[in-house]
Amino acid sequence: MTISSVSKSRVARVLETTFGTTPATPTFLEFRRTSGNLRTKKTTVVSDEIHLDRNVRDEYMTAQDVDGSYAFELAHGSFDDILAAALFGTWTSNVLTNGTTSQSFTFEETVDTGGGTSAYSRYDGVMVSSLSLAIASRSSVKGTLTLMGQQESLDTAIVTGATYTAASTTPIMTANQVANLAIAGISPTPKIKNLTVNVANNLRIRDTVGSLFTQDFGIGPCDVTGTLDAYFESNALYQQVLNHGGGALSATIGGVANQKYTLALPNLRFLDGAKTLSGKNDDVMVSIPFRGLLDTGTGASISITRAVA
Repeated sequence: MTISSVSKSRVARVLETTFGTTPATPTFLEFRRTSGNLRTKKTTVVSDEIHLDRNVRDEYMTAQDVDGSYAFELAHGSFDDILAAALFGTWTSNVLTNGTTSQSFTFEETVDTGGGTSAYSRYDGVMVSSLSLAIASRSSVKGTLTLMGQQESLDTAIVTGATYTAASTTPIMTANQVANLAIAGISPTPKIKNLTVNVANNLRIRDTVGSLFTQDFGIGPCDVTGTLDAYFESNALYQQVLNHGGGALSATIGGVANQKYTLALPNLRFLDGAKTLSGKNDDVMVSIPFRGLLDTGTGASISITRAVA
């Protein structure tokens, strides 16, 4: 029996038409990732029975829930279905805004077990709990996808009739490829060292009598938040914190024409930011958390435009 290596594994997904049901003869799309996995979390309860011999009589299972996360590096066209699911939206004329359209996937993790055999874990009813994008200087643009699912099943063969589409090979995007950065109309634009944007869907389990598994997921508000770390050059940016100010934030990411994204928060509010003076060999920085709010013009809190020239 061969010990399995992570380097000989694959993660793939297919969009479900019905929540919790893998499509017949599915076409799985490979997921480009750098780490992570899904897993079943089993809930058990120790029996409360009391006996003269002091022995525990049972520990019974009460629930199984699927969750986990994958880390990835952003590349144009590789995650458009995931971005849409994370924002509960649909791409319209290459523009995606957060909305109310619920989407679920079947995720499949394949591990090569040697000798021409593989082990499969399939997770159905998988929805995007949260998505995080991090742009840090001298680094690739990194993402973290947090997922919740209904149920895991194991297999030693593919789904009958299943096919697999290889992941795209578009270039990984890097922080030095960020252009047209605009922050709340401040001029000149602050020099940013780190920028993170998070979208949380506030999913909740819907457990019922008669089942170990959630029936589906309750959906909370779309909570768009983030943090920017900027070099301190003047009072302009920090004054926005004291004013409880805000405005629009946007940036275009990518180095290949027509393979770029423009990420925009058209109406953000600066929260409890701080100016930091650390050691004598450090730069003065301003670190500011923010929240994306409804923009009445777009009817959304966040938008992503793809195929930008």
